[in-house]
Amino acid sequence: MLQLLLGGSGSGKTTLLYQRIRARAEKGKKSILLVPEQFTSSTEGRIYRELGDALSGMVESFSFTSLAEKILSTEGGAAVQTLSDAGRAVLVRRALEELQDNVHYYHRHRRSAAFCQMAAQTIDELKSAGLSGRQLAQLAGACGAESGKLSELALIFQGYETLLARSGMDPSDRLELAGARLEEALARHSLPEFLRDRAGFIDEFDTFNAPKKRLLGAMLAALPSVTVALCDDGAPLLPGDLSLFSGAKQVAAQLRQLARKNGAEVAVPQLLHKDLRHRNAPGLAAVAELLETGSCTAGEVRLFAAPSREEEARAAAGAIRRLMRQGVRCGKIAVVCRDIAKYRAAVRYEFRMAEIPLYCDEPTTPEFSAPATAVRALLEIARGADLTENLTTLAKTGLCALSEEQVCALENYAYTWAPTAAAWREKFERSPKGFGEQELTEEDLRNRERAEHARALLVGAVDAFRAKVRGVNAEAISRAVYFCLKTLGAEEQQAAQVKAIRAGRGIPAAEEAAREWNVVMGLLNEMAHLLGEQTVTVAEYEDLFGLLLRSSDLGHIPQTLDAVVLASAGKMRLDAPDYVFVLGLAEGEFPAAPGEVGLLTHADRDALMAQEIDLPDCFENRVVREQVCFYKALTAPAKGLWLSWPKGQGQTLCAALEPLVEALAPAAPELELTDLAATPADGLDCLGGGWPLT
Repeated sequence: MLQLLLGGSGSGKTTLLYQRIRARAEKGKKSILLVPEQFTSSTEGRIYRELGDALSGMVESFSFTSLAEKILSTEGGAAVQTLSDAGRAVLVRRALEELQDNVHYYHRHRRSAAFCQMAAQTIDELKSAGLSGRQLAQLAGACGAESGKLSELALIFQGYETLLARSGMDPSDRLELAGARLEEALARHSLPEFLRDRAGFIDEFDTFNAPKKRLLGAMLAALPSVTVALCDDGAPLLPGDLSLFSGAKQVAAQLRQLARKNGAEVAVPQLLHKDLRHRNAPGLAAVAELLETGSCTAGEVRLFAAPSREEEARAAAGAIRRLMRQGVRCGKIAVVCRDIAKYRAAVRYEFRMAEIPLYCDEPTTPEFSAPATAVRALLEIARGADLTENLTTLAKTGLCALSEEQVCALENYAYTWAPTAAAWREKFERSPKGFGEQELTEEDLRNRERAEHARALLVGAVDAFRAKVRGVNAEAISRAVYFCLKTLGAEEQQAAQVKAIRAGRGIPAAEEAAREWNVVMGLLNEMAHLLGEQTVTVAEYEDLFGLLLRSSDLGHIPQTLDAVVLASAGKMRLDAPDYVFVLGLAEGEFPAAPGEVGLLTHADRDALMAQEIDLPDCFENRVVREQVCFYKALTAPAKGLWLSWPKGQGQTLCAALEPLVEALAPAAPELELTDLAATPADGLDCLGGGWPLT
């Protein structure tokens, strides 16, 4: 049975789900809770807080990805390796290389890493709509003026699928496979043990793509009840509706249709009307009412017209310091903006000056890390690049068994004499000082010995490596790179570096250094898996490895439980904050004007949707999603809301916020010198002038 739980932001949907899960647990009945991937960690913490030691074992939380893996591990199919986002971009590049002259529209861009990433993103969007390369090719012919480009995209898609069949499985294909395995288990009346007699609860989803719908349909048929919470006011869906809750209404209609298709009953939706989050904050309740209905009755709201983005960050830091002095935990405060790249540097600087703990998860590639630099230097040498530059680069990564004095001696000798390739393979016997008849001092002799020791280690390992990578496959190249690094002493040096970083800069920096090594070694393994027995040149391998590096994300782990969170409005999952600071509320910035994503234009998507293809990233859906992001950001706090935009940089306040300003007339913040100079660093900044507040 499908039970829909509808209500606006803060109406208690999630709280009610946990109450029902707890009630089942107290009766000895088990449940499963399904949430988006980025919310799984906070969900585990809340399960423990809500149910305690005794009952938390009665509920399992999953994302769609982890649920699919659990099903495949019990029903078969888990052993097939899944591509990462970086691996998907590499396969697109290989498909383009094999298509050669068949690619016309994108011929100039086929070697571009950015284009390969965009193409991979587009393929992911098409797969999320349930399309295959063959289906896209059939549909492309009926798309009028867009048919030529879409046909070529279908060709790339089909090439990608052909290569994928030899290499592994796309992440969305794993969801499809899990849905198929669950359907097969239902047909033979043999559900996996972890799903038997379970009730399903689904929270925090705004939409479901085609692979998720298939898995969800199998769950509706398999489980006695499935409860889905949606951010919806419960009003009927009207044709052409693009209002705030129209996306959730469409999802609700699709879920009802999916339930009936799979033979599940559909219960009457339960609608929650009360704004529980803001019951003690009438000003914030008025904000929520205004956003939902367009009218309100009457503050916990502050509006700041800042001279610049830097001033926005500085004023927010001052207000947060005031809250901290009042006893508010940092974990109950969040800073939200739409484009985090525009505010990251300013927020980090001001929060560091104000000594406010901050967590910001920014995408970071391992492209310029020491392990990646070492691997690329080896590949450069193997394809015949300059020995002097790459050997000194390799030595300076800190991953060779050389002391700092030996590395310096080698670099000085190389700079002085500029050895040729032949000279690098001969013993260093010249004066480290260069030309001249002066006798060598003991220090000169020691420096020459140090340089010679470094030369012997590097050249010996590199020459052996070059011999191993001639005319071999990608797997052999990956293996040769790893064992060359091992010969140079990279593993021991990496461990020593991590230990030294831990002592000097703390655990977070040490863990990041260790993660860089693990990620780069994992990419060597992924290259071996993606290309396998295929013979490639070192130059081709280096090119594809560079694409993998640029497409990979290191990720960051929060190092404290009590820190202010800097979040992007499109990806945020805030853990019941009391105070939220929303920055960058300028016209066109937040809510953001929908732009084009991937290789499909709005016209391409319209042409496909005219043939009844449900593309989740169509223009209308993205407009609605922006409205929902705006709504959730402004209704997230329970006690206080700060709104600001950089008026002094020629920006105007966003039109979406104007009704709120007219109805509530929120006051400007009243920050005192003690707020802006709460730390010695901030005090010095104020004495030096700083940025003016007005």
